[in-house]
Amino acid sequence: MDNLFNSKELLIDGINKLKSKKILTPEVDARILLSYVINYQNIIYMHNDISISKFEKKKFYDCLDKRIQGEPVSRIVGTRNFWKNNFSISKYTLDPRPDSEVIIDIVTETYCNNVNHIQVLDLGSGSGCIGLSILEDLKNASLLSLDICKQALKQVNINAKKLNLSKKLFCCQANWFENAWIEKINLITKNETLFSKNKFDIIVCNPPYIKSSDVEKLQNEVKNYDPLISLDGGMDGFDSYRAIFKDLRQLLTIDGTGFFEIGYDMLDDVKIILKEFNLKLIRVHKDIQGHNRVIEIK
Repeated sequence: MDNLFNSKELLIDGINKLKSKKILTPEVDARILLSYVINYQNIIYMHNDISISKFEKKKFYDCLDKRIQGEPVSRIVGTRNFWKNNFSISKYTLDPRPDSEVIIDIVTETYCNNVNHIQVLDLGSGSGCIGLSILEDLKNASLLSLDICKQALKQVNINAKKLNLSKKLFCCQANWFENAWIEKINLITKNETLFSKNKFDIIVCNPPYIKSSDVEKLQNEVKNYDPLISLDGGMDGFDSYRAIFKDLRQLLTIDGTGFFEIGYDMLDDVKIILKEFNLKLIRVHKDIQGHNRVIEIK
């Protein structure tokens, strides 16, 4: 019995440690971390009376130390809740943000009653959280997930398997800054039975849009743990938008629509780039804070 510890006592101690280091959400963080180390299916509460082993206690305090050093809870436990599911993440994928759920909200509401087969392209898929969330909600859809990073695509496949969506998914490693990226997509849509046409009804994307000079100004939890390639949008933050918009018409069906996340202060500049590539801004969608967050374009 000497090697067993009470969960409530450990929680209280963990919360106090995090509070003393000015961690903003000590109670929630401590509960998630303790639940993680003991493989508890739900989030542990103060009223739970669970015996914790010496090994689990050490692992809990190791996790607390990581959190105190600035590592996000989601990075420590390797998952992040997004939309309706927990998504596995890795050092190669962006930590999903609630702001990105705006895209899914719009797409699923717009296409929920569509009876025809829908082809979705997720550009810069990362963990797959956006594309797979749409795929789960739109039962008659198929998804092509594209990312420059092979390890990120492994994460997409892991999450797809967890959600039983693997049969509706195809992954493609490609770089939209290279001329051949459209050819890669065309080859896939031509040869894969998942896709009945070579263009897409829906294109979703959360591209990197932080100015290179602003990356160092980001919170430590972001700049030290999110992959730089998922953050850095070039000198003015618009490098990826230009590269994708240049070829977007080759990827969209006649009635197809693109849904792109933007920074809250980027709309005026995005409008100029859209005009440059003869694309039409249909509407702008705001996030829960009232900021411009998603542009709907054709």
